[in-house]
Amino acid sequence: MFFKSLKLHQFRNFDHLEIKFSERINVLLGENGQGKTNLLEAVYVLTHGESFRFSENETLIKLGTSESALLAEIDQNGFDYKLLTQILKSKKKFTLNGKTVTAAEIRKKIGVVLFSPESLSSIKEGADYRRELIDELLITFENRNYELILQYRKALKTRNRILKNFVEGLEGQEMTFNLLESLNPSFLKLATTLTHTRMIALRSLLKDFTEAMHYISRDSSVDISVEYLISGQNALNYTLPEVHNAMLNRLQELQSAELSAGSTLVGPHKHDLIFLYGQKDSRIFCSQGQQRAIILSFKIAQIVYHRKVHGVYPILLLDDVLSELDKSKREALISFLHEIKTQTFITTTDFSLPESFNLKDIRVTEISNGKVLEKL
Repeated sequence: MFFKSLKLHQFRNFDHLEIKFSERINVLLGENGQGKTNLLEAVYVLTHGESFRFSENETLIKLGTSESALLAEIDQNGFDYKLLTQILKSKKKFTLNGKTVTAAEIRKKIGVVLFSPESLSSIKEGADYRRELIDELLITFENRNYELILQYRKALKTRNRILKNFVEGLEGQEMTFNLLESLNPSFLKLATTLTHTRMIALRSLLKDFTEAMHYISRDSSVDISVEYLISGQNALNYTLPEVHNAMLNRLQELQSAELSAGSTLVGPHKHDLIFLYGQKDSRIFCSQGQQRAIILSFKIAQIVYHRKVHGVYPILLLDDVLSELDKSKREALISFLHEIKTQTFITTTDFSLPESFNLKDIRVTEISNGKVLEKL
């Protein structure tokens, strides 16, 4: 599967843009602030239904206009698909070959993996970034897991609203207890299922993760592993009943604290992923270069695993990532991209970068102030 072309209308800083792509490597070149990442974001919105920048709809629409539209022509095994996303301030609309679809349905059809400076920094950042890594992996592991994630978020939102209403005095204690008692069984089931599914996916990835780390570091002796933390305890090898019991006990322990906080304090939205390098916590004992190598290896393992599960590699989006890597890691990633033969989009300010790929099937597009200046 690959993107043949893309049309943007009133998206971010683009008024109107039409661009064609190579099946292999597409380099989006230009200075900072010109629209390269916006173009990459458009591909992501089309395939995910949301931005990797956690943006509101209104910020995706060009200033002074009321809506934007993204239209992609996609080739899948010789069959053409037209994917359209219309963005209004209040909602998004998705159509595939003229038929209305959901974001979940699109994600089932099109696999995409994003590399960003934020993802490379996720070890030293907050747990939110690492949970995002896990949930991206879940969708690679099995497409329907996206619906599981959405169901959990919906149940969490409902539970948080009940707790918030109590804190704000909109609901009494007895009614709040009754509402929570009614909701907790379904919430706990979703929380348990999502947590255990994360663990299964992580355990399945470990071999590919280790091999990728050896590949990136050029050192087969590197010892890399992960821990999945529930309430500070490594639960990676918990069974489904053990996960359920751990969270049930924690819900009971933190009942008063949740009522005081007005939010849910137990569940996969509070869990964390810890990467161990030589059996030591990489957040504390690893250099920035080592941390980036770990996340890069995790992403590469995700790509390899996607190929094993689905028979095809996902489309890759690299947002100014190569400039974040030292020479050896950059060369290793470029070598990996040569090997996997999938469509890749790369944003960069480095005009010498295209020469590094030494490929015939590479398309270089220069972007300036929301316009295509030239195609090389």
